[in-house]
Amino acid sequence: MRKWSALIILSMAMFIIVIDTTIMNVSISSLVEDLGTTVGGVQAAISIYALVMASFMLIGGKLGSIFGVKRIFIAGVACFGVGTGIASFSESLGMLIIGWSVIEGLGSALMMPNIQTLLRKTYDGEDRAYAYGIISAVAAVGMAVGPIAGGLLTTYASWRWAFRLEVLIVVIVLALHGRIKRDTLPEQRPGFDFIGAAISIIGWAAIVLGILLISDYGLFEAKQPLVIGSWEIAPLGFSAVPLIIGFGLLLILGLFRWERRLEDKGGDGLFKPSLFSIPGLSSGFAVRFVSLFVTADFMFTFPLLLQLTFEYSAIETGLTLMPFSIALLITAIVGARLSSRFKAKRIIQVGFLAVIAGLLFMESTIEPGLQPSDLASGSMFGAGLGLIVSQILNLIFSSVDAEDTPETTGLNGTFEQLGNAMGVALVGVIMLVTLTSGVQQGISVSAAIPGGQQDAAIRSVESGIELVSDSQLNGELEASGVDEATQAEVLEIYNVSRTDSFKTGIAFLLYISIAGLILTTGLSDRKLVGE
Repeated sequence: MRKWSALIILSMAMFIIVIDTTIMNVSISSLVEDLGTTVGGVQAAISIYALVMASFMLIGGKLGSIFGVKRIFIAGVACFGVGTGIASFSESLGMLIIGWSVIEGLGSALMMPNIQTLLRKTYDGEDRAYAYGIISAVAAVGMAVGPIAGGLLTTYASWRWAFRLEVLIVVIVLALHGRIKRDTLPEQRPGFDFIGAAISIIGWAAIVLGILLISDYGLFEAKQPLVIGSWEIAPLGFSAVPLIIGFGLLLILGLFRWERRLEDKGGDGLFKPSLFSIPGLSSGFAVRFVSLFVTADFMFTFPLLLQLTFEYSAIETGLTLMPFSIALLITAIVGARLSSRFKAKRIIQVGFLAVIAGLLFMESTIEPGLQPSDLASGSMFGAGLGLIVSQILNLIFSSVDAEDTPETTGLNGTFEQLGNAMGVALVGVIMLVTLTSGVQQGISVSAAIPGGQQDAAIRSVESGIELVSDSQLNGELEASGVDEATQAEVLEIYNVSRTDSFKTGIAFLLYISIAGLILTTGLSDRKLVGE
């Protein structure tokens, strides 16, 4: 048992990282009500959490090389515990963002890349393959049980208890950390790339921030100027969003040039750009990015659909997601056992085909008046994801030498969390744009809304619209003094537009999944076991 004690501890750490977001996705309605915020506010908190992880993942991996992998891992666990404790007592969205999105995000960025490095340092041969399989399965379990656990806790206690139970796991990990081997530091420690770290943080942050601002400021034409202090930024009436995203992209391009320069000179950078020349590694990162992008999109869109269209409680949402969760868990375990019989690339491709089939069926069934049973295709989607996660991590890390594991884990973690952040941000923007345009068009052609009220209604939509349930919308309409006939007409228009927005969100996932399938053609064509 002592042989696997380190794996158990690392698995517990991986579990709380993965489960952290999935628990919250089924509690969106409760978070909105308890914190006095909006769906967009919760979406921003989820995106910022992933953004912080993406921005600091390379730094977390590099700090492990300098100060010791175990030491930085434990520091990350402690940081995560502080953040989740603050989040559990949040009384506002701002406090939740500080505790969950920022402090927990930093803790996760210190933990995740060093989990993979500790596994590789602790286990060899078949034991290492088994350890990677267990970690992948634990991640799958986290995605699978998160919605159910979140639903139970939110319905029968509070979403706050999800964070408090994470604190308990943090205490256990800290108490048992002595079972992980001590760090063996090199006589000459590598230096820290402060310039690269600053460029990385600002660059990734600018890209995701720009995407988050699209719904409020527009993608091209400015809905309103971006105000910073006394400055109003809307050059020639255009949105500032492309400038922000473009600035981030330029910084990331500059980061790669800077890191290549350091590598050529033999300096210590955040990562080695030459790693991308390893056959199949770039494709591996891309496929991992897409798989996390699609998963984050689904875990944001699907619970929201259930809670707003059917006004499901958190526990009902979690139970409805059970076919997805069970299918993901089963195929993740089965997929790992198939590694000795089939090439990882083929298993991943079959996974993407199942994901695409599930999304196609789901998109075709989302219509006004749909029933929860119409969404059972979530199980096919989950089965496909399970096959993908059972292979992709091992395929990536088995492609590099042991000494390159810390940098590879940092890069992989960055792409994972960038996929998470961009997935939630983009699907939210796309759904809100679809909703706004649909409601505007519905009002303009409605014969039941007097012409004098149409312009005012359209202007109010332009000023800001949120994804809400029928009950919330009825309450707002009654408070505004709208007559019953107009209420019924607006509610019908909103229902159709909201359904269209969800269909658009699923269609977006479908296109991204097809792109992921295409990217798999560049993966290494080999078995993970037996070769």
